[in-house]
Amino acid sequence: MESVKLTPRFVGHVVLSATVAVFGAYLITQVWTASRMQPTLRMEGFFAGPSRGAGIPDCTATQQEFAKLMGIFNGKQPTASEGGDDFQELRVLTGKLACLKRDLMGAAHLVNATRGQPFRTSHDMEPVAETAARIFAKTMPKRDLDLAFDKWNKRGTFLLKRLCTAYNFSEEERKTSLDLFNAGIKDVAAVAYDVCQKGDPTIAGEAAMRTLQGVEPAGLNFHMEYKGYY
Repeated sequence: MESVKLTPRFVGHVVLSATVAVFGAYLITQVWTASRMQPTLRMEGFFAGPSRGAGIPDCTATQQEFAKLMGIFNGKQPTASEGGDDFQELRVLTGKLACLKRDLMGAAHLVNATRGQPFRTSHDMEPVAETAARIFAKTMPKRDLDLAFDKWNKRGTFLLKRLCTAYNFSEEERKTSLDLFNAGIKDVAAVAYDVCQKGDPTIAGEAAMRTLQGVEPAGLNFHMEYKGYY
């Protein structure tokens, strides 16, 4: 048997191979350790369950009227080209409102279901997760809440009326659809107003005003009105 000559080139290859093997094992160990140490979200109180994948639209388990409304469109095809886009937008809108109710009814008072809901200027005054947070803090004035639900209601009603035409709904189906949407949005609004208006506003655990106001420093009390010229 011929002996292997330990030339500098051969030794270099061996050292390189060993280095690569050790580095690869180190990377695998680090990835495995990090996966085992990944923190998990712990919900305090009662968790209402998943918001995504729990029905169409999102959070349907919380808002049955919206689920029934979407069910009316099952197995039907629009005759107008805009019907598909309008239906997808209505799904997003109803899912957003159902997720708002899910968050507001949670005992832990966490912005969870609304956190992943998209913002659309056509039917949102602000991201719905921000609305949920302001309601929890009770710092959202009633007027702002009125404006938010008014915009959701108007956009949803507009989309639904267009869909009734695009899907050739009968008069009975049209009435049923509008009644379900109105009942659903009234249900969500009732929960939102109840959570927002009861109790005192708090920010970071400290008392706060429901409507933000300007503050004038005490040092300005001694200043007189300026009547000169610029």
